Amino acid sequence: MRYLICFTILSLFTLIGVGGCQTELPKSKAQHHDVVKNITKATIENSNVERFHSKYIGDYKITTYWPSEPAPKEGWPVIYLLDGDSYFFTVNNILTTQVCNRCVIQDGIVVAIDYFGHSRRSLDYLPKPKELKLEILPNGKINIPEAYGGADNFWQFLEHELKPAMEKRFTINTARQTVFGHSYGALWVLHALLTKPTTFNTYIASSPSMWFSDGYMFTEVATFLANKPKFSSPINLLLSVGGAEQSLTAFEKTLPLEKQKLLLQHRLNRKMVGSATDLFKELASAKVANLNVNFEVYPNQTHKTVQFVALQDGIQVGFANLAQVK
Repeated sequence: MRYLICFTILSLFTLIGVGGCQTELPKSKAQHHDVVKNITKATIENSNVERFHSKYIGDYKITTYWPSEPAPKEGWPVIYLLDGDSYFFTVNNILTTQVCNRCVIQDGIVVAIDYFGHSRRSLDYLPKPKELKLEILPNGKINIPEAYGGADNFWQFLEHELKPAMEKRFTINTARQTVFGHSYGALWVLHALLTKPTTFNTYIASSPSMWFSDGYMFTEVATFLANKPKFSSPINLLLSVGGAEQSLTAFEKTLPLEKQKLLLQHRLNRKMVGSATDLFKELASAKVANLNVNFEVYPNQTHKTVQFVALQDGIQVGFANLAQVK
């Protein structure tokens, strides 16, 4: 029995990479970015977890996955995941179970961005309005963000540090770069699209927090459209929201009436479905050349579940098997 317990513990340590084991990249991709430290073994094949230092903000936890096969001549498509720890294994599972010669999607590079220890997501993902307008909750309390206003610095990190490091390490098709974000992350995805639209080719914005600072993002939309943007190559925006984000689910209707009332009022105040719909209408009606805007309201999905459906659909666009399409 003692042997069995020790073996089980040892197996668990092996699976989670305890012990600081160093993992080499493929020989042809062994270039090392000078700010990458402490590369350790992840829990799946062809993956690394590493500490990546940014001069703009600080350290990040970066988890990467790369295919086993040689890269196609045009390079691999790549997806950057905000709140990456929450979605890395989902995307890896999609790729490892849904990729084949006759399948809808092809393999590619996954770069998940997160944090060691305390999260800085509100600082990194939220833009900086001239005047921050705070949200008053139905219970009378004021929702004060822990931090905000670092969205442009986060863009500097991603565009000038992380992306170049990945492009040195892997053979990436720079014409097929995708970014995914949910909630605050989706707000950053929209901020990047509206202020630096050629950073990526496909933007997946799942349930963006349009309520932030009393709908500040619509100010950025107005500025973006006033500049009459034109793009020489297609850019995709996949905007989505859960159909149950502005109402109560069947389970929530079994809660005490006072809790139901507060929860419903909170969702009605935030207008997740209504604001996403308004955003889609504004962008679609502007008919910006080469900006393809797709909008989905996923029935019965909540703010806690919709992102996984959005990811599946987004991968089918960003990692589309072009050979199969032809």
